[in-house]
Amino acid sequence: MFDPEALPLEALLEVHLRTHASTSNHKMRGKYRSAVYVHDAAQARVVGRALIHLQQAFDAPLVTRVLPFEAFKASDERFQNYAARNGDGPFCERYIDPKLEMLRKEYGALLRKPNRENV
Repeated sequence: MFDPEALPLEALLEVHLRTHASTSNHKMRGKYRSAVYVHDAAQARVVGRALIHLQQAFDAPLVTRVLPFEAFKASDERFQNYAARNGDGPFCERYIDPKLEMLRKEYGALLRKPNRENV
């Protein structure tokens, strides 16, 4: 869960949309969907309205869906803390590092200082 006092929902959604291909129905979309998972109908309405508002900043339609949260399943261990373990690798240099740089530049005021638990 997130703390809307620390990070407004719309800011969290905007970061989510800008850090992955949220307007692309690429060939891996079936496996890697763009979604926001909500706990109830009220939260779904809030997220839906925020997505409509955020759509204005994108040239193509957002493919991000609002889906009901059912259960959390952690990623395979080899993908957990990937950037911390593989920071000098080509995937990090090509994909992760540019996204992190954009986050720092565009959303620096919202980011907390990293520590060993959240790197």
